[in-house]
Amino acid sequence: MSRSEATRNLLEMVPERVPDWADAGEGKVKVLVPRYGASRLGRWFARQLGRPHICVNLDDIGSTVWRSCDGRATVQEIARTLESEFGERIAPVNERLGKFFAELERGRLIRWRETR
Repeated sequence: MSRSEATRNLLEMVPERVPDWADAGEGKVKVLVPRYGASRLGRWFARQLGRPHICVNLDDIGSTVWRSCDGRATVQEIARTLESEFGERIAPVNERLGKFFAELERGRLIRWRETR
């Protein structure tokens, strides 16, 4: 994260999904993370060796967040969606989202878009 991103308010930031994903049924999502990376060499290895993805299965809360990372919704809007859908189960929503987005960013599963 650059210095300018570090000083920005997370609630105003807009996350966007990077890897492909699929519906896993029952409202849940599986994220298809490239097994050998997204580079040209990684894609070649995947074709040669098969099984190009590692599937990361998200729970219902993670799936709701993932579906919301469409490059349009801010983190604050995603937090409101979670509060309305999961109520007290998601508390404290901002702290939980901050940790979840840190993990997604560390795994290069999201990128941040400029706010509208």
